Amino acid sequence: MDTQHGYLVLADISGYTSYVAATELEHSHQILSELLGLLVSRFESLLTIHKLEGDAIFAYATEAEVQRGETLLEFLESVYVAFRDKRSSMQRATTCTCKACRNISALDLKFIAHHGDFVVQQVADRLELVGTDVNMLHRLAKNHVSEATGWNAYLMFTEQCLAHMKMNLENTHAQVESYEYLGDVHTYTLGLHHRYEEIANTRRIFVSDQEADLVLHINFPAPPHVTWEWLQDPVKRNLWNGHVHWSSGDRPNGRTGSGASNHCAHGGGVSTEVIVDWHPFEYSTTESYEKGKKMFSETIRLEPLPEGGTRLHDMVQLHFPLPGFLRRILARHIFLRVHKFDRLLTDAARLAGEWYTVALAAE
Repeated sequence: MDTQHGYLVLADISGYTSYVAATELEHSHQILSELLGLLVSRFESLLTIHKLEGDAIFAYATEAEVQRGETLLEFLESVYVAFRDKRSSMQRATTCTCKACRNISALDLKFIAHHGDFVVQQVADRLELVGTDVNMLHRLAKNHVSEATGWNAYLMFTEQCLAHMKMNLENTHAQVESYEYLGDVHTYTLGLHHRYEEIANTRRIFVSDQEADLVLHINFPAPPHVTWEWLQDPVKRNLWNGHVHWSSGDRPNGRTGSGASNHCAHGGGVSTEVIVDWHPFEYSTTESYEKGKKMFSETIRLEPLPEGGTRLHDMVQLHFPLPGFLRRILARHIFLRVHKFDRLLTDAARLAGEWYTVALAAE
């Protein structure tokens, strides 16, 4: 039972107790099981999971396993992004109206990280982590950060942990927690809601008007969620994009999103469209490849109109080694003169409007 040195991490789903108490047991536990499953799969890529503790995961990593301290910060932030994305996708995907499904967004996530000494010992047929630093980590789960900041999602480091990571984090909430037998514990905490927005914004891939070689604006007489479907669903795209045939390609996690692909059969060839950014009903960005070569990128952005329709902004950027003015000329030739893409989008708008009118009448 040698003493080990390393990072101790507790991930705790915020709002668990009140969520379970106020919602239907069957669905609430199913939702929590999915979220915990995601956390387990993410944690296992870097940390050793010691045990699941109801709504929490207790894990550790020796110094040999995490030699660069900043890695731990980056890792835990990435776990939170995955958690938020999973929570959002579950909310979007469900059609259930029970309290548990309606209130998935009430669940959040907090992390507590400490560095210290611990011993892994055998107790009966189980392994247990023991030591003062293990006790400290669990005592820190009962803290006053939410009371002081209003945060339900945060990443707390002890002073000892940050020192070992060799990091001096800015814009943290500094606080001292006091516990019997352990004394004062200095902590530094990052709010994860704001951090999530920063990460989400920096990872966006967007072809702007200034970068585009061709920009089209088409009004759709249907709301954004209907317009989105007519532009994204391969089956509906085939109804208006008549000179090619679209089919679904890869669907990571069984659904459309970043990393998914569609195939376009045209003439004697097939091109592949890969989604690189995906914000449903807002915008998407794709990259199109032919014979392994990236041909162009395209961002479609949807702007809700006051009367209930949608304005489509379609930005296309060619990836040809040509001066900008020549790329713009070539883009207009390919997309407008040859493929008549502006007319096809006008047909899409008409069909989407007709479909929506019929749908409204049937209600």
